[in-house]
Amino acid sequence: MKKMIGLMFGVALVVAGCNETPKQEAAVVEQKAPATVAAVAPATPAPAAETAPAAESVKATITNIDWGKALEMSKAGAVLIDVRTPAEVAEGMAPGAINIPLQEIEQRLSEFPKDKDLLIYCRSGKRSMAASNFLIENGYEKVFNVVGGFLAFPKQ
Repeated sequence: MKKMIGLMFGVALVVAGCNETPKQEAAVVEQKAPATVAAVAPATPAPAAETAPAAESVKATITNIDWGKALEMSKAGAVLIDVRTPAEVAEGMAPGAINIPLQEIEQRLSEFPKDKDLLIYCRSGKRSMAASNFLIENGYEKVFNVVGGFLAFPKQ
């Protein structure tokens, strides 16, 4: 019986000791983090001439929009681009949209106007995000991903 109590006591100490180690390490990490940030942050702001080139190298970002905003922008001259397959498009598409399947975007890149807002959609949103990323990587700046894809298109 004494051996059993001793064994249980030993196990309890080991478990308690193991539980304390991560807390101590976390405290050390928390103490080091502010020092690291302070060491990296510059003491004075850089002159405007030095920050301009960095601003030029920043890539455009993709803006997510809903169908209400997309249809409004389309009426104002934005280009709706459906990146679904022709078989999917045969089931219906947004009025005025151009079909350029995701698999053909690289070969048909010249069909995307750089001077207009591009409203990209697919069936649910995954392929349109991939297409939007590809366009941003290729220098397009006015790229909008229509959230929810054609599944979210308002029924008329």
